[in-house]
Amino acid sequence: MNTQVEPIRSKGDATRERILDAAEQVFAESGYEGTTLREIAALVGIREPSLYGHFANKEAIYAAVIDRALLPFSDALLDWSQSDLTVKTLFDMPAKLLALHARHPYSAQLLQREFNSPPQRISPKVLRWQQQFVAQSEHFMARLPDAGAVSKSKVVANMLTCTTVILGIFSTRGMQMQLLGEEYDAEVMMAEHLRLANRIFKSLVM
Repeated sequence: MNTQVEPIRSKGDATRERILDAAEQVFAESGYEGTTLREIAALVGIREPSLYGHFANKEAIYAAVIDRALLPFSDALLDWSQSDLTVKTLFDMPAKLLALHARHPYSAQLLQREFNSPPQRISPKVLRWQQQFVAQSEHFMARLPDAGAVSKSKVVANMLTCTTVILGIFSTRGMQMQLLGEEYDAEVMMAEHLRLANRIFKSLVM
């Protein structure tokens, strides 16, 4: 009989995760420059000096937040290997990406901020993630029937359009609430976004 033993999370690990949860929210709402360690500590419910028991500085916290935000998408990229990426897999991406972001809505807002940053301010980790996505998309599009020569500009434009649509449901949530008022329904808006994302994905690929 197999018995699975749940890993025991230390108090330090639990506090570290709480710091990352709080930092993810503040960075998403205020950006890197607009975030202070005092705000993060206050949201966690600890004193600012206690942060240094887990992270060297604000930059280290931000790097850890980005790592955690990208992990589900890096795993997804590994799953979508070059040989396994089919049209059906590609068309399933909007639903899978929306589901991933729905579990981490502040991550989506954080990544949207990175997409809006000047070139020199983009996180190298986010850039590498997107470069991997571009490379895989280029390979896939080159294998489509009658693809001909596929320009990198087209691949990048297609990918960024799709990414913006996916991130948009989370980064514009406040505006959705204001425009719809009492009619706002998160599930309805998610369904509408998914419908549009599917149409856009298909129109860009086919």
